Formats: sequence, C-alpha cells, structure tokens
Amino acid sequence: MKPLTPSGPHARPEHEQAAPKLMFFGDPHGDLEPVIAAVERFRPEAIILLGDIQARRPLHVELGSILELTEVWFIHGNHDTDSDADYDNLWGSEFATHNLHGRIVEIAGYKVAGLGGIFRSKIWDPRRPIEEAAFQSSDAMRRTMKREERWRDGISRKHRSSIFPADYQQLLRSGSSDILVTHEAPAAHPHGWHVIDELAEELGIQLLVHGHHHQNIDYLGEGLMTAATPFRAFGVDMGSHLAWPRNEPGPGGPLQDVLDRATQVFGAAAQAWLDKPHEQLDGQTPAAFAAESGTDKVRSMLNAIQHGGIV
Repeated sequence: MKPLTPSGPHARPEHEQAAPKLMFFGDPHGDLEPVIAAVERFRPEAIILLGDIQARRPLHVELGSILELTEVWFIHGNHDTDSDADYDNLWGSEFATHNLHGRIVEIAGYKVAGLGGIFRSKIWDPRRPIEEAAFQSSDAMRRTMKREERWRDGISRKHRSSIFPADYQQLLRSGSSDILVTHEAPAAHPHGWHVIDELAEELGIQLLVHGHHHQNIDYLGEGLMTAATPFRAFGVDMGSHLAWPRNEPGPGGPLQDVLDRATQVFGAAAQAWLDKPHEQLDGQTPAAFAAESGTDKVRSMLNAIQHGGIV
C-alpha cells in the first residue's frame, strides 16, 4: 500500500522537502505503527486519522511516543463502534475532544471540517429527502427505545457511528472551511454519496479527504473528477497517508495543488496567471512564489479572486 506522497520526475528529494502542515492517515484498524513511523520521519504540524481507528489501547497511549512531535485529530469510522473496547479506546481516551465530527476546527492554519461515521438506511438513506429520515437525531432515536434496549442509557453502540441528519445539518450551518475530512466518499466513488459533494460545496472547501474504502485515489489525477470541480478529493488507503500541501511541482513550476486551484479559478488561462509577475508578491510570479514555499499566500489570492475579493 503506497502512501500518497510525491513520486516521478517532478518529485523533490526527501532532504529538500519541507515538513508538511498536515498528514491524513487511512483507516488504521488497530495498526498505528505506520502513523508513528510517518510522524517521526516527516514531522507534520498535525495529523488527522480518517476513521476505523480501533485502537488496542486508549489512543493517547497508543500514540504516546509522538505526542510531542505533532497534534492528533480524528474522525470516527463505522468499525470504531464494533466493540466496547473499540469505542472506549477512542472516546474514553484523552483525545476524545479531538474528534472533528460535526464541527470546524483550525488546525495547522487550515479550517478543517469533519463528518465521521457512515450512512445507514435504518437512520437516514441520503438518496432520499432528509425529511424522510427515520430519525433526525440520536436523541430522537433514544426517545423511541426502551430502557433495556439502550447502551449506557443512550442509543445502541453500533448507531453511535451512524450519520444522523442533525449531524450533517449542524456542519452545513457551521460556516466556511478549507478542508473536509469524511469517512464516507464523495459521489465520484462507486460507493460514494452526492450529499458529501453538496456539503463540500456549501462549505467552500479546497480539499476533501476520506477513508473507509481502503483505496488510494486522486480523483482528479485518475479522471474521476475534472478541474472544474470546486475542490480536490483524495481517498487514503489503510496503512497509507496523504501529506498536504503536496511538495509536487507541476508543469511550469508551481506546486500541483496550486496549479489545480488556479485551473479551477481561471480554466485554460491558469498558467498565464501563474507566470505573470504580481505586485502583491513583490513582482514575483505566483508560480515562482509557490515553488519557494509560498503556496498558502497564492492559494489565498486565488480564493479571493474566485469569491470576489480584492487582490
């Protein structure tokens, strides 16, 4: 299982690569050694686990050796409610408050939104109108249950990893975000969902990253999405990771994510904009500025242009 890190003729040698701001890790399913090894090697500012963690001990204990090296955040997956131990080692750990599900948190300079868990038709089939969901919230479900049916006086353990309409709508109302992490996949995946795309577009994100399907997928690179799609999307396999921003120069010099973002904003004129000196960059071209680790500023400029700001 190959990590989604740069390779090929445009990749920089490892000793020239800056530490990534964020690293996203596919479903560990109890094996957190690849996470520890990657953090020790690349020293990201923060990491995000994409669900199905199934830590064998409390998560803060499992990752104890890297806690001084990086911040740890996560969303849960469907298998994180398979057993009492799976549940307790995640929600009972010192990282319980680092669950991104249903909220937006600023991490390593990015606003990151999270939607953990999966869609289950007994709760909500997102192919149907949200008003037709069997239960709008976990509390609504709990009120229908007899006391002996409850788990720890709440809904069943299994459905604590189900997505309820209230979770989705809460995130929808939370404002704009740069990145969305989900366990479920977007619609371009054979088992993905249009409501994930709708959420991404409403939040105005640049990047969507998901787990669940145990596949490394670059949706744009593999032709599953076009440059007209308003966000980049990646799936990350079990045991793999995605570093962001990617230190992968594309044609004409800018890092690939900047080139992709410029294409979303300017279409065929993207390269011309990237190669034209800009006064806000002290006369440098956006391409040259991005290649010198200035990707955040160039992306901010592109966002302002797309949303009517002044650049």
